[in-house]
Amino acid sequence: MNHSNVKSDRSEAQPLLRPARKEDAAQVIPLLYQAIGDIAYALAGEGEHEKAMQILQQFYVQEDNRISYRNITVMEQNEQVAGILVAYDGGEADLLDQPILDRPGRSTDEKYTLVKETRPGEYYLDTLSVSEAYQGQGIGKALMAAFEQQGRELGHSRVSLIVERDNGRALMLYERQGYIKDEVIVIGGHEYNHMVKPIL
Repeated sequence: MNHSNVKSDRSEAQPLLRPARKEDAAQVIPLLYQAIGDIAYALAGEGEHEKAMQILQQFYVQEDNRISYRNITVMEQNEQVAGILVAYDGGEADLLDQPILDRPGRSTDEKYTLVKETRPGEYYLDTLSVSEAYQGQGIGKALMAAFEQQGRELGHSRVSLIVERDNGRALMLYERQGYIKDEVIVIGGHEYNHMVKPIL
């Protein structure tokens, strides 16, 4: 009997959407950095890359800040974290930022000021990031749909996000999905469009 064409289905495993776990930290933090760039240093209050990533990892395993694993959903593919979604209630933004601002040793340099990105009454998409190895497979779209569904389930009537003003591709993508620009905010010297979408 010839078994040469019997392949394991593992390579084509269905992507699995699940809540993030503490042990995902080593895979989640690089994806977070990939999406937010310099904002990572503002969150860490630290300009040295390795140190900043360590600080973000420490926040990730805690429970009460914006990048806590509790606010993160992951898309798992072949037992790898292929994409992440960080989202929370805009009304809790100040509370979620307090532990970050209170970290002992945090730099007081103005360039690390945390800017409020969201408003009360919104379910906010803080970060969406897809691993380069898994791009172009619909993972970002699936995470966006999951984000809007979470917002509905939590009783929000609108969702929001920010996108860099010069990121034309992302702007078009969000506009096509029904997001509308309502203001411009400046974070770390970069201009971002704050965009909202009704979901009820």
